[in-house]
Amino acid sequence: MALFMIPVLFSSCEKDEEGFTQIKGIESLIYQVIKAHREDNGLTGPFVHQFVMVKEAQIYSYKMANDAEAVGTQGLAEHWNTIHEKIGGTNDQALVLCTTSNNEDLILSELMQLSGGEDILLSDVTQCGIGVEDDDAGNHYITVLLMKVDS
Repeated sequence: MALFMIPVLFSSCEKDEEGFTQIKGIESLIYQVIKAHREDNGLTGPFVHQFVMVKEAQIYSYKMANDAEAVGTQGLAEHWNTIHEKIGGTNDQALVLCTTSNNEDLILSELMQLSGGEDILLSDVTQCGIGVEDDDAGNHYITVLLMKVDS
């Protein structure tokens, strides 16, 4: 039983060049409902939760939660540059959301209601990074980064 537990303990961390990127439970749940939504709409190709993108999404969500960045995609250029330097990619897509919901299904519904949200979630992408950060008032700042990396 102990040997089975070891892979489970490390399944939510990925190593990058600067150390480990910890994927929060809610980030994983949001990724899973987005992936299921894509599959329900006939998109069954590769779609992975990419740790470099998760780290950049987490940083951006942190900035929004701490008033260093307004809620919106206007400040993502430096994060996209970092991602492209590390893993390449094209067809950059992003959604950001401030919500009080902590339910992944409700968060997916809110993301789809954003301008272009449904089209962005169903766009031609293979990589996903979800970042979630909370503020002291109980708001959740969510960044969803999507892009295509050809294998």
